[in-house]
Amino acid sequence: MKKRTRLLNLLSLAAISALCSLTAHAQDTSLQNKLVGKWTQEMVGARTGGAILNITAVDPATGRITGKYIPPSGPALGKEFDVVGWISSAPPQEKADNVITVSFTISLTTYGSISSETGYLKDNKIFAMWHNVRPNAAYDWAHIATGEDIWTKNP
Repeated sequence: MKKRTRLLNLLSLAAISALCSLTAHAQDTSLQNKLVGKWTQEMVGARTGGAILNITAVDPATGRITGKYIPPSGPALGKEFDVVGWISSAPPQEKADNVITVSFTISLTTYGSISSETGYLKDNKIFAMWHNVRPNAAYDWAHIATGEDIWTKNP
């Protein structure tokens, strides 16, 4: 009787573990589906279209994202630059807004600058604050520029 009870308990634990694993995999796939693809930077009032962010991979185990960034104008127009970054999330809390947090960085070698964006994914848009540091500026305080971006996922 004890052996049968132990065997039943072990089988139950194995079944629960398998279901949890399938649920986690479904969540990982959901995050990948939400992020992988081409995103366009909204450029309100600009003369050119926005940059393109092409997220090509999301590592479900670590949250690492990779992809390419394509500037919309200037000497780097049409060039692709590597993107590396991270996503993270947490279970929703009662009476709290819940989002997926996102951060990514681009080394724009054409200009010698580095741009980083940190924000969140909500309603199929990435809302982010950007910081761009450049090696040459008119004043010592002008090496770092900052602003905000909204990225919209292309269909």
